[in-house]
Amino acid sequence: MRFRETQVIVLANQKGGCGKTSSTVSTAAAFADLGYDVCVVDTDPQCNATDNLGVDPDQSIREGRYTLADAYLSKVPATKIRVHPEGRFGGRLSVVPGHRALSSVSARLENEVIQYLTDENTSHLDGEDLRREHRMRLRHSIDSLRGVVDIVLIDTPPNLDFLMTSALIAADWYVVPVFPSGYDLKGLEVLTRTIEKVRNQYNPKLNLAGVLLGNYDRTTSLDRQIHEFLRNRFTPALVFGTTITRSVRYREAAMGRITIFEHPEGKEQASQYVALVREMINRGAKGAFGATINPLPDQETVRRVIGDEPTVSEVANG
Repeated sequence: MRFRETQVIVLANQKGGCGKTSSTVSTAAAFADLGYDVCVVDTDPQCNATDNLGVDPDQSIREGRYTLADAYLSKVPATKIRVHPEGRFGGRLSVVPGHRALSSVSARLENEVIQYLTDENTSHLDGEDLRREHRMRLRHSIDSLRGVVDIVLIDTPPNLDFLMTSALIAADWYVVPVFPSGYDLKGLEVLTRTIEKVRNQYNPKLNLAGVLLGNYDRTTSLDRQIHEFLRNRFTPALVFGTTITRSVRYREAAMGRITIFEHPEGKEQASQYVALVREMINRGAKGAFGATINPLPDQETVRRVIGDEPTVSEVANG
């Protein structure tokens, strides 16, 4: 089934080491494998998603091409930045490469505000207007991909800074990757508060697609308990039924600068992401993906459930 319009999905969690990049790249590969045109946007200055897809951002610059930093600093549309890794997925998978220069984008844009305010004809409120425009630049850049690709997937850095905020502003949906740990769940409340501010001030249509449990070992009783706890506590509407199992294949794929779908021994792991993508399509909101069996939750449900923080003992005791 095709989408009625381009869907922009951000994988967001301020905690590092929860599988955001691996999930972003693997989900993109799954969409491409199923015949969708998909673009990965890498907002993380570490550029792991860019590297995993075989793109060298420094080489791009040497060859006179843009990186995502240009979307923020020079308002370059994503259609002029994205590149297609050669010979992969029939050209259906592209990437808007990140660059380490992204780490300085916030400071450079704030300096632009300071310089702007030195003009005696400007006020403090004018500066706030400019800051708001800065936060919208990624969205405007990605909007150029609407109608061009089916799916845009945004990888994000492990914090709630300017880059994460701008990614949430640009997206239609957000996915929260977590690992099976009671401590991982506590960060969801902070993320939810940030998302509420983004919804209220910039992007009222931003909605949760689901919580994705990764690094999962179904042979471990605690992991099974945590998955069951998540589904009971947060309701099945908030948690993907598909889990991503723990595997060294992801590290091997990253080292080889390939996706799990291109790993010669990654068939089992790839099939999990195909199942995830099919579930995402099934759970999509009416009007975007069509009628669904299990519709997405409203934001009030998200606030109510995530606001009631779990404890480690609650998880362990089921």
